[in-house]
Amino acid sequence: MFISALGSITGKENRLGLPKVKSACVILVDGLGAANIRYRAGHANFLASQLATDGTIMAGFPSTTVTSLVSFSTGLKAGQHAMVGYQVHDRKQGSNVNLLTGIGSPEDAIAWQSRKTVSEVAVENSIDCYFIGPAEYENSGFTNATMRGAKYVAAKTLDDRVAAAKKILNGKESALVYLYVPELDQRAHAYGSKSGQWVEKLEDLDLAVRQLTAGLPASVGVLLTADHGIVDVAHERQIYLDELTIDGLVSVGGDPRVLFLYLDDQHTDIASMEACIQSIQEFVGKRAYAVGREELIAQGWYGQVNDEARERMPDIFVIAHGESALYHREFAKPKSLQMIGQHGAISDDELFVPLLRFGAYKKP
Repeated sequence: MFISALGSITGKENRLGLPKVKSACVILVDGLGAANIRYRAGHANFLASQLATDGTIMAGFPSTTVTSLVSFSTGLKAGQHAMVGYQVHDRKQGSNVNLLTGIGSPEDAIAWQSRKTVSEVAVENSIDCYFIGPAEYENSGFTNATMRGAKYVAAKTLDDRVAAAKKILNGKESALVYLYVPELDQRAHAYGSKSGQWVEKLEDLDLAVRQLTAGLPASVGVLLTADHGIVDVAHERQIYLDELTIDGLVSVGGDPRVLFLYLDDQHTDIASMEACIQSIQEFVGKRAYAVGREELIAQGWYGQVNDEARERMPDIFVIAHGESALYHREFAKPKSLQMIGQHGAISDDELFVPLLRFGAYKKP
């Protein structure tokens, strides 16, 4: 989507077939699924009415911020950009790495995500690219992995970010703007997507988008999308894999809706893997789906997969069904067990996100 916004300025790689514009802005709302909007449509009349007109687009697997935002920022599926999940096990170092918060220096960022970013392509085409977000993300490793070449505009509140975007879009020069909204995802994790605290932020977003898109120059297009939706999981629906003996288990990563299980070399032959998957499937029943890496790759969930992506993937994926979440408490942080809003799996509520068009992109 971000690559299409750039393409609508340059005339190249416009995969969505967007109208030609001078400047473009993509608002990415972390954790705003299409179902989340529909469920609270009365609190987001502007977004809900636009959703009814424009519809949705499907996020990739897993439906998690790391994978989706790297796909957004590179135009590639996870099997090619190799940022395959939220937390992975570095087999060479023998330790887990949180790919959202655990990447350090710019050199580390390139080591983890070496593919060219859309922001770098924008600069190559003499288009100024801006990333507008909270100050704490400005020099993060993940920002260096995804938005290289972009000019960071730090803005604390959503209103501040909207004001910054309007100022850029009303300028004389061509610009590509990425406006990031993390507040709804944060509220969903803490309180759930059906909570009053979450609805408060949805109402703020609805008003902010209305204000941003009102009175734009005719040559400016705006898109709104998300990286994933949210499923609320009650604490009594949590599944604890540590109650099952898993032979050869080295580490656990992923998200609570899609656990990544890494095994030692002695337990990755076909017979051992099949026995392990069967044991897990019997334990979780219909609450989740256990599948080996090679089967999942063969099914095309990651698209075309390169060696780097394959190396980072777990030996076994355990993917939640329904309103459940999976934990192995020897590896999970205690705080994560308090989360209500969850994502990462393959339900429609997690995978389908809005693709809303405003300004010059608005459908006739």
